[in-house]
Amino acid sequence: MNTMEIFDPSGATEITRLHADRLGSLEGKTVAMLSDDMWQAHRMMPLLREMLEERYDNITIIPETEFPMGNTAIDRDETADMFVERGVDAVIVGNAS
Repeated sequence: MNTMEIFDPSGATEITRLHADRLGSLEGKTVAMLSDDMWQAHRMMPLLREMLEERYDNITIIPETEFPMGNTAIDRDETADMFVERGVDAVIVGNAS
């Protein structure tokens, strides 16, 4: 009789660092936008910025053009340090896939 071995890729991943708590609102917050520079992000990020500025009266958005772009560039401690230096309350990381 033949046997077939099946690999189950749904294993567990150890959580070593939790994400920050979610903000109750973006009202009055400083939000940085960070782009992986893929899938038309140059179109989606400005549109998202406009939508957020229309929804929240006193939101401050720092556009993605003021930070490094691309997967390698955004995954650095130096990039996170830039957010701290600018007093950022939240970061939106994304693309337009």
